[in-house]
Amino acid sequence: MENNQFTENQSFDEKPKRPQFITVLCILTFIGSGLSFLGAIWGYFSIKASQTLLENMGSAEGDPYGMVNGMQETMIKAVENAVPNLIIGILSALLCLYGAIQMWKLKKMGFFIYSFGELTPAIAGFFLGGGGLIGGIGAVLSILFAIVWIVLYAVNFKHLK
Repeated sequence: MENNQFTENQSFDEKPKRPQFITVLCILTFIGSGLSFLGAIWGYFSIKASQTLLENMGSAEGDPYGMVNGMQETMIKAVENAVPNLIIGILSALLCLYGAIQMWKLKKMGFFIYSFGELTPAIAGFFLGGGGLIGGIGAVLSILFAIVWIVLYAVNFKHLK
């Protein structure tokens, strides 16, 4: 019959147990990072099609509130910044993935890498987005989403080594 009692030597050899909340956050981050990576690539290739659609919407004559012109200006800015947005999107997704892998291993460094990767595209959205109402709302929502996830990880920061 086996002895299931732990000795002092065995307890030092065991790895610390990862809290379930960190496990769930990391798994969701793995999924989210993959989707962000694919989304950056999709956004790059679909931006030209969106630009053509907006150009065909017509002029501002039938647009008393200036919505079409505002969307066209935003789209022009997005097309101009397609490559920087692609690079930032891919690098940020990879940083978030790497940070989550490090937090999976219970390393504090992962929290800071993840936070940088999460905030970079949100802040870049203010500078590279087209501005206007739609771009502004998207950037604000992106920052709020990033802050929520960073806070969720920060709650468990004490478990990281």
